[in-house]
Amino acid sequence: MSYAPLRLKYIIGTRESQLALIQTESVIAQLRTFYPHIEYEIIKIKTAGDKNLLTPLANIGDKGLFTKELEIELEKQTIDFVVHSLKDVPSTTLPPNMIIGAILERADPRDAVIIATRRQEKSLNELPAGSVIGTSSTRRIAQLKLKYPHFTYKNIRGNMNTRWEKLNNEELGYDAMIAAVAGFQRLQWTHRISEIIEPDKVLYAIGQGALGIECRHNDIDTIRMLSVLNHEPSLIRCVAERAFLKRIEGGCSIPNAVRTEYNGKSLIINGILLNLDGSRYVKDDMENPDLTISMTTPMPNFFVSQTDDDLLTPDDEIQTVRKNLKRKRTDSNTDDDDDDNNTILLPPSSIKISSTEIANTPLLRHYAHVCGVNINETILENAELCGTNLAVKLMQMGADSILEEIHQKVVNIPT
Repeated sequence: MSYAPLRLKYIIGTRESQLALIQTESVIAQLRTFYPHIEYEIIKIKTAGDKNLLTPLANIGDKGLFTKELEIELEKQTIDFVVHSLKDVPSTTLPPNMIIGAILERADPRDAVIIATRRQEKSLNELPAGSVIGTSSTRRIAQLKLKYPHFTYKNIRGNMNTRWEKLNNEELGYDAMIAAVAGFQRLQWTHRISEIIEPDKVLYAIGQGALGIECRHNDIDTIRMLSVLNHEPSLIRCVAERAFLKRIEGGCSIPNAVRTEYNGKSLIINGILLNLDGSRYVKDDMENPDLTISMTTPMPNFFVSQTDDDLLTPDDEIQTVRKNLKRKRTDSNTDDDDDDNNTILLPPSSIKISSTEIANTPLLRHYAHVCGVNINETILENAELCGTNLAVKLMQMGADSILEEIHQKVVNIPT
């Protein structure tokens, strides 16, 4: 039986950019196909990354650059979930009680070259030496320098609209810029793409092309409601990628990148870690030929505490939470509305959760901070292990010394 949400309305947080709003609206459209009776409200929130458009990303810091302000509103329960470009969500850690509740079908994860309209060239190979390439990504710069050391790489910040304007402002001197293919697809700007860079030249960012939905870990109703959006192949690939990044302890100041392939059974993840100019790097891959075969001792299912959130809550306990919330509404003498499954829907204000209730709420197991509700646990465990093992392999190949070099050179500027 399909899940029946407890609320009549869900409030969604998003960044203010055109792309962020398009992504959020696309998620709402998909949710409406499953829950046509639910109301959705969007609240726009400006993040630190949106406010500071001058400082290179590597110098601002990695901790929640495009997520922190949204997570504050999540914690305050003024919003129920947030639609992110998954590549913007840190993999090393999330704030307490935050989780990725769903990952949608991934768009093209590759990078694109967008050449200024005043130029006639159609690819990086055609651009002359000394051309100025706009990108704020240390990942892109370090990899591109391996193939195109004769270009100049210059910081370019802002949402897609802002970067497009900067690219075509001749006074700023950009000849081309690099951006995610997925963003141009969602904006319906694919005609502006001059070239798509294949992963054999530039591996892509962790989670690039995927939308991830962040919510509170103790909000079981929202996680279950969002789980209908999970795209299993995309989620499995992203779990492996996020596990890799979590173990390597990377971020936007650390040039690292991946490529994953999953065919429903086997998973391959390629990974690279570079220094800032691309002159040193370690690169390798890891493969699991069959994710369905358990590689570890099975873990039991039982209640877990707020601090021990590695185990999955059984469905019958989720139903207990649902019944308790129903009882709470009945005791408050409010009117009830039943859906086709006779489940009582609650307005958001009636299910605010106290600190005591948070401590007692059972949590769902996560994999690299991703809840994979209704997806085989063994597959998710193995995907997470595959990414972690690749990171360990790179550390054994010398990633530690590269990381130390980067940390000595990068000076983070407080936001």
